[in-house]
Amino acid sequence: MTRALIVSGHMVDRPGREPPRFPQRVTGEVTARMDAVFEEWDVGPGTVVLCGGARGADLIGAELGLGRGASVRLYLALPPAEFARRSVDLPGTSWHARFEDLLRRAEMRSLPAGAAEGDEVFARTNAWMIDEAFALDPDPRAVVVWDGRAGDGPGGTSDLVSRLSREPGDPRVRVIDPTALIAPGH
Repeated sequence: MTRALIVSGHMVDRPGREPPRFPQRVTGEVTARMDAVFEEWDVGPGTVVLCGGARGADLIGAELGLGRGASVRLYLALPPAEFARRSVDLPGTSWHARFEDLLRRAEMRSLPAGAAEGDEVFARTNAWMIDEAFALDPDPRAVVVWDGRAGDGPGGTSDLVSRLSREPGDPRVRVIDPTALIAPGH
């Protein structure tokens, strides 16, 4: 059984993002692949799922964890309303409602005000979440929805993977590449 599981990854793209990194249309396949990893790693009661709460990988992992009876902790870089504006809301989707539902069902923790400046709050939150995972389990696992490239700013998925200090191919880290799910020419 997995005792501590970090879930992180790219946010679902805003419309028109070029090149696409995690389009809304592949969320079903990403969810299915993540669920298969959760099954393989026996995620359930006794597991703590730690994630950042953003639309996409974080919220998918939190929902899957709760559905399997795991405890879920959302580590927010900003107060909930500001975090939702920056990292959850996407017009025409259900991400905001899903976030609000998780705030009611999961344990929410926020980075203290002034802990970091600007976008550095996201990098600081990654470090905090990793520290918490290692405090729960000396050998935590991670599922990341990531294309393997550097992110758009500090605190992205590449930052989290780097902070985990795991070698490429480490069996404790499972990477789901959403760009591999995009049909050619789309």
